[in-house]
Amino acid sequence: MTDHASLHHLARMALGAYPLRDASSHLISISENVMFRVDTAQGARYALRLHRPGYHDAAEIGSELAWLDALHATGLDVPHPVPGRDGTCIRTLPGPGGQARHAVLFAWMEGSEPTTDVDPVAFGRLGRITARLHAHSRGWARPAGFTRKAWTPATMTGPHALWGQWQAAPGVDAAARDLITHSLAHVGAELAEYGTAPHRFGLIHADLRLANLLVSGSRTRLIDFDDCGLSWFMQDLAAALSFHEDHAHAPRWVDHWLEGYGACGQLERADLHILPALVIQRRIQLLAW
Repeated sequence: MTDHASLHHLARMALGAYPLRDASSHLISISENVMFRVDTAQGARYALRLHRPGYHDAAEIGSELAWLDALHATGLDVPHPVPGRDGTCIRTLPGPGGQARHAVLFAWMEGSEPTTDVDPVAFGRLGRITARLHAHSRGWARPAGFTRKAWTPATMTGPHALWGQWQAAPGVDAAARDLITHSLAHVGAELAEYGTAPHRFGLIHADLRLANLLVSGSRTRLIDFDDCGLSWFMQDLAAALSFHEDHAHAPRWVDHWLEGYGACGQLERADLHILPALVIQRRIQLLAW
């Protein structure tokens, strides 16, 4: 892991490309990416994201930002990238050992991360917002050169999974490997039958767990589109349950999400039937993570 002093140095390098007077950066999280809160003497606030090295290239990040710009134009509460003096939104910084890191500055978004104590009714609001997100995805003409990762069994839980191998997780013994392998075979068969028709499979957020939501009063904002990519639309509901699939309120969360989604979008019986397969696939993907 890069030390804090090096991260702050990279943040200062990135901020030098923006017309921000007397800007100060405060480290707020280190996960796959590193996030800073940036405050200026004039009282403006931003979020600076330092991307993990070697995961997304500039073309993939540019594609994420293009979708965010298009979503923002529709009035959805999503992160808004801020261009630098040169009019571009992606900074490429020299990292330790010559490995480059990309950086993006976003307008600050108010709100707090919900916990599992959230009113289950809030999942209805998330379902409505997700339906709007999906409707935009289905109708949006992606710009030339648009490229994002695809989230399928091969990239989520297969031998070339992007988040690593679930078999290597602590405590996964021979019996567990056999059980999970058997489960994934069923998942693969069900998803193959469900298919990838355009009304079922397209560009999604892909990581709409509680940590990637900001709640402020009656508003819910979606953040962290870093893993947006091509997958099944219902995958966004599976991701919303991440780490809490067995919570006592999870059935109510799902019911409210589906009710909210159905009020703004269309659901087929097949979409409901595929949910258990998507939930367990996500759970196994997180085992690798």
